[in-house]
Amino acid sequence: MAAFNGKWSSAPHAFPPLTKGGQGGFAPGFTLVEVIVTILMAAIMGAFFIQFMGTAMSKSTRAIENVRDEAAAERVMEQIVADYVAEINKANPAAALGTIRGRSYGTSQISVNMGYITFTLAGAKQTATLSRTLEVSVRPVLAPGSEMVTLLTESRQAGSPASPPVAY
Repeated sequence: MAAFNGKWSSAPHAFPPLTKGGQGGFAPGFTLVEVIVTILMAAIMGAFFIQFMGTAMSKSTRAIENVRDEAAAERVMEQIVADYVAEINKANPAAALGTIRGRSYGTSQISVNMGYITFTLAGAKQTATLSRTLEVSVRPVLAPGSEMVTLLTESRQAGSPASPPVAY
């Protein structure tokens, strides 16, 4: 075997230098060990990813359900306020709160609580059997953290002087 450019020895069993790619070395590409290590690392990372995403995907529908329930509660609250505006603008506005309190707005998914309240001089809320303020609380049954509260009042008086109509 002849020497190659002074890089090979003249010994009969000399091998070319073991380098990747280029002249006199291995053909360019990946070795079997590199391919197996890459596949193993991808499998381990995939297992972690599936574990993480599996938990996140199973809980992702709860946010959609919360939004749906909150929208239903908001519709009920809007209906209560619309009924209040219609009642308070009638000839006898003093009966508006009693009429609203006597109606049933709750459903199997929506809880509606109504009660008369007053406030002390210090600003603390007190329950009352009858007052000029009705507290209305609307919340989805399955999403107890999202509660809407509004206060409805007898803001108009019948007779002279005439109060302007209430508009929301």
